Amino acid sequence: FVRVNFVASADGAATVDGQAAGLGSATDQQVLRLLRDRSDGILVGAGTASAESYRPLRDDPIRAAARTARGLSRVPPLILVSQRLSMDPSDPIIARAVARTVIVTCAGSDRDRREALAAVTPVIVAGQETVDLRAARTALAERGLRRLVCEGGPTLLGTALEAGIIDELCLTVSPMLTGPGAGRIVDGHLAIDPVRLQLRHLLEDDGFLFLRYALAPS
Repeated sequence: FVRVNFVASADGAATVDGQAAGLGSATDQQVLRLLRDRSDGILVGAGTASAESYRPLRDDPIRAAARTARGLSRVPPLILVSQRLSMDPSDPIIARAVARTVIVTCAGSDRDRREALAAVTPVIVAGQETVDLRAARTALAERGLRRLVCEGGPTLLGTALEAGIIDELCLTVSPMLTGPGAGRIVDGHLAIDPVRLQLRHLLEDDGFLFLRYALAPS
C-alpha cells in the first residue's frame, strides 16, 4: 500500500522559494507525523530530501511505543530513491539514522558509489537505466516494508503514477496564492493518463484543507 502526502497552494504550486515547507502549517506537520507513524517506511526522492533538509528521524519513546503497539518498528526507515547516487555514506541522513536508510537505485547508477553506500546501508537495485518503482515496491515488501508513505517530490510522484503503484493521495491545500513559476505536485517527462480520484475525507483548519483521496480503479 502506497500513500502519497503532499501540500500545494490554492493556485497549485508545490513549493515556495524551492521548498514545500513554506506552504504548510502546524496541523499539516501533525498530519505528516501521523502518516509516518502508520507506515513501514518513508519513500522520498533523494533530491527532495536534500532540498527540504531531511534529517534522521529520532527514536521518540511515545511515538515508538504507539508504533510497536501496531506491530510496526520503533522508527520507520527513510527510503531514498536516486538514479545518480549523489549522496555520501557519511551524510547524517545515512550515517546517523536510527532505522537504517534504504537506498533505491538502478543498475545504470555509478557502481563505485553504489558499492560505497551498500557497505553502510541497504541498497536495492531496481531497473536498468531508470528506477523501476514496481520492482522496488516488491523488493521493499520482501523486506517487510509494505505500507509506505511517499513524500515526493513531484518527479517521484509522476514516476510512481506511471508505474501504477499509488493507492491513496493525502493533499493539504494551503490558503495561499504563489503566482507563476513553481511546479505542480506531479512533474517529469512521462506520458501519464488522467487519474480519477475518489474523495474519502475532507477536513478544514484555519483555512487549510486536508483532503484524502483514493485512486479510482482503472
